[in-house]
Amino acid sequence: MSLISDLLKTKANISVTISLDDLREFVTELVENSIAEAQAHVEVERSGELMTRDEVCAYLGVTKPTLHRWNKLGYLTNVCVGRKVRYRREDVEAFNNHPDRYRTMDPVVGKQGRRKAK
Repeated sequence: MSLISDLLKTKANISVTISLDDLREFVTELVENSIAEAQAHVEVERSGELMTRDEVCAYLGVTKPTLHRWNKLGYLTNVCVGRKVRYRREDVEAFNNHPDRYRTMDPVVGKQGRRKAK
């Protein structure tokens, strides 16, 4: 499979003749690798190491827009599992244990860690 994969990565405009057995082997390995990756994602998600946006918002007591802003600013980055957005539990807990470290970096927050008056 590595030879066919290497050829595909080069994106060269070439013609290749392969036997049906080689093609079958390539497809089988490709499917097996895809299944293994999908199972790894499912195991990580089931293990409780990842949290959904709703879980993180409830845990931290914030709204989804705040969570989105924190992600864009790099305070609490998300992980994409397929098309689903998840957060690592250890990142969320570390963020929750040291919120003052991030408050001073937030452009919407004033010097004392409170929202600026309008």
